[in-house]
Amino acid sequence: MVDTIKPSSIPISRRDSFNTRDTRTRDLKPFHSGDIKILLLENVSAMAVDILKKAGYQVEFHTKALDKDALIEKIKDVHAVGLRSKTKLTEEICVFNSPFSNSRSVAELIIAEVILLARQLGDRSREMHNGVWNKVSKSCYEIRGKTLGIIGYGHIGTQLGVLAESLGMHVIWYDILP
Repeated sequence: MVDTIKPSSIPISRRDSFNTRDTRTRDLKPFHSGDIKILLLENVSAMAVDILKKAGYQVEFHTKALDKDALIEKIKDVHAVGLRSKTKLTEEICVFNSPFSNSRSVAELIIAEVILLARQLGDRSREMHNGVWNKVSKSCYEIRGKTLGIIGYGHIGTQLGVLAESLGMHVIWYDILP
């Protein structure tokens, strides 16, 4: 006989709700936003400028790219730089990782992959490219009602859990942190 895990026995303390604050989670804003200076170049979205200013950040906005010397001078006093593809950062300019900026994108990509696998879209695409119309539903499933297991419930895992639950999936997770 195979032992099964009852989903109700899985602790959910780190994801009870995004609407309620879990006092054990880490604070993701270690600085007062008024202390943070941001340099935005190359006509980055005006909406981004407004959002950052409303959040209290000090924002310097330029519609054009800066030359190398001007860029080096400007970034001496800023904490973050937002730019597009024209500005090239070299070894002389430090680039820092922003660990939370892509969490939602990665979680959305994982959800897309789950749907692709559940619907066997890879097989159907290959068949279509070979000129075969194989309209089948055998072994193709909706993800609603299915269980998703997540190992590691950090920033990406948490976002993945929220998205999966909003699509009707049951989420169980494991992490070394409670």
